[in-house]
Amino acid sequence: MSENKIHGNSKYDPSFCARVVEMGKKGFSKEQMSSALGVGWDCFDNWAKKHEDFNQALRTAIQEELSYWENLGLQNIVEAPGGSRLNGAVYNKIMAARFPKKYSERNKVELTGADGGAVQIENTHTLGQEILNEILGSLQKSNLED
Repeated sequence: MSENKIHGNSKYDPSFCARVVEMGKKGFSKEQMSSALGVGWDCFDNWAKKHEDFNQALRTAIQEELSYWENLGLQNIVEAPGGSRLNGAVYNKIMAARFPKKYSERNKVELTGADGGAVQIENTHTLGQEILNEILGSLQKSNLED
């Protein structure tokens, strides 16, 4: 099946370059851009592979998208516009995303058994397992009788 039948018009147009950059400046994701142009993700990626101008425009659009969201975060880092109180949740997210080695949360879970010993694993049988064992036993018995 061709891309045209699946995703509508997949014919590349150089004017798409300016459109994706403008969408990136508004914070659109790559998926939103492809949808706005009426094509599927695969087609969008193929255009980037086949057309250097589109590839560069898409790279610029993705950079603009990131800039849009970072600026929005920075603008809203205080609890109220013009206020002096920091929105801790926004600040933590921005810092963890920008500087993951220094600011990302790290959780470590260790399991130990009683008194710091090894974790004990107990294997229990269910009714289904018991039935399966009976069937296997019957099959083995009938094979021995044959």
